Amino acid sequence: MHISTISLLAALAGSAIAHLAPPFAFQSAEAAKPPSSHQPISGHGCSASSRAPGPQSAKRGQYTLKWQDGAVCPSHGEQQWTGTIDVSNHRRLFFWAFESRNDPENDPVIFWMHGGPGESSMAAVFTEIGPCMFRDDGIDIPEPNPWSWNKNANLVFIDQPAGVGFSSIARGGKLPARDMDGAEDFQEFLNIFFRDVFPRKAHLPIHIATEKYGGHWGPTYIDHILTSRQKNTPTAFWGNITSMILVNPMIDYGGLIPGFYQLLCKDKRGEGIMSEDQCVDMLEALPNFEALARECRQTLDVEKCAAVPAYAETNITAYYRDLVEQGERSPDHLYNPCMDPPDCHRPEMGNITEYLNRRIVKLKIGFPECFNFTEKNDFIESAYFFAESPWIPTTQKVAAILDAYKRPKIIFDGSSFGDVRVLVLNGNLDPFGNTQGNMDQFDKINWSRKIEYRIAAWQALNKKEFKSTGLWKGTKDGRLVFVGVDNAGGMVPTDAPETSYHILDRWLRNDW
Repeated sequence: MHISTISLLAALAGSAIAHLAPPFAFQSAEAAKPPSSHQPISGHGCSASSRAPGPQSAKRGQYTLKWQDGAVCPSHGEQQWTGTIDVSNHRRLFFWAFESRNDPENDPVIFWMHGGPGESSMAAVFTEIGPCMFRDDGIDIPEPNPWSWNKNANLVFIDQPAGVGFSSIARGGKLPARDMDGAEDFQEFLNIFFRDVFPRKAHLPIHIATEKYGGHWGPTYIDHILTSRQKNTPTAFWGNITSMILVNPMIDYGGLIPGFYQLLCKDKRGEGIMSEDQCVDMLEALPNFEALARECRQTLDVEKCAAVPAYAETNITAYYRDLVEQGERSPDHLYNPCMDPPDCHRPEMGNITEYLNRRIVKLKIGFPECFNFTEKNDFIESAYFFAESPWIPTTQKVAAILDAYKRPKIIFDGSSFGDVRVLVLNGNLDPFGNTQGNMDQFDKINWSRKIEYRIAAWQALNKKEFKSTGLWKGTKDGRLVFVGVDNAGGMVPTDAPETSYHILDRWLRNDW
């Protein structure tokens, strides 16, 4: 597990595995060097003469599909495939698809995208919601996961944007550096996936799930699809996107830092981590911080928004960052140590990079021995932070998605532009993607049912049903539901696997 590259500054933009969390290495945003826009990362180590699924063969619309026998990801006998889709003549996206263990012909399809920016979704396959998972570093291969999210849903993991994990960019192709850079690629991926690769599943409900920095992926990509529909563009994807699932999301960095202070200085759960003097310093810095955050939201100006994390890193989050550097605290779980700063790998999660770079594993999933898999692409992460894309809030896009159902039907065929519900799943022990900060942010999102959601009463999770304590609230029709889970950090499915599954199962049944 990595922690990111931009310091706590990114921490939320980072966090645990970067899911949004990038791994946040401890360096300033100013120090990050921009990679070349034509960085030759395609092929990931394979030469032009190799038969790698690489740059020289990329052709828009081309795809590969390889059946998996469960040797690499031992599960419960369900069908699984790995494959690639060329979304352009320069960019190739890798996916790993698992059929539902219940009713694959009728159960919905969940697409999972990891955060970062720059983190491979393979981390989620083997440590969070996938059909198999590592239990600790001493286990040579993963074991079946009883609480995988494919118990009642088809589950597809995507390495994106291009260049991340097993995905690749052709030589001469540009590195993605902004949220919108991957939006059309994702839309094209869905078009080809359902038209050519799995047409029998094209009619099924679709849920887009993502974590941490996914608070940018999900809203940006879905809003792009809905806008494409409204404009009736030739590449518009018309599948049944039913919901967006955000796990410990960063939709607005500026909205999370007040919650960071509350958790560490006012909440019993953070008691004793910060000294009284440190809390006083943090509190005194908050008014200036909130003024900067307010200016960012009002203008969405890149430079103004970049000033927000820079100020927070120096005046508010630095004390906790020091504890992470010293190995005393984790950036994504208040009570966990950082075993190997700055990566903060969790031993119980195994070594994904080592496992996926084994020759037999790569050959099994369709890659040559020369292909070099990395759990995090530092070039892409640096490109995003240099472009300062992570600091632009996505709250307006979330609002547009929540209100998409109100847009008029399309006259020529009666199709709706979109009717997308939103589930927020937050671990209450995540210091940066903290629950209090996200609670406040979703209360303030300016959409048609803002008041109804804001005044809704928080209710306790039924421990008998969900196997954990916590709080939740939502609109009466379940269009927006927020669930805070106790004893879980930034990786809720890892920290509370059974609880996460039961929350998901109820969500898929639209029963909140």
